[in-house]
Amino acid sequence: MDYEKQLENDTVCVSYLKLMPHEEIGEHYDVYPHVVIALQGGVVTRLEADGSRVLVEFPTGKAVFRPAETPAKMHRTINASNEEIVLIVVQLTSDPVPL
Repeated sequence: MDYEKQLENDTVCVSYLKLMPHEEIGEHYDVYPHVVIALQGGVVTRLEADGSRVLVEFPTGKAVFRPAETPAKMHRTINASNEEIVLIVVQLTSDPVPL
């Protein structure tokens, strides 16, 4: 995985993320609401803590909103395709989800 934090302040954290084919992001939950802009889109598979699988599409050139989550929404993310996925992730850090 190629990850680079590009900008961070009191309001946002902007990151560049490249997921290679079949690459996995380890267990996590998304603390902040965020907007994802796909420079090279694709579909990722979320492996939820309860064992279910959810497909999430990031169309090339489009913005997708993803809400904040609580620790109960722990998951892993996999690029199950044969193509790399390149994203810009804009976390809205000024308003975290209450625990």
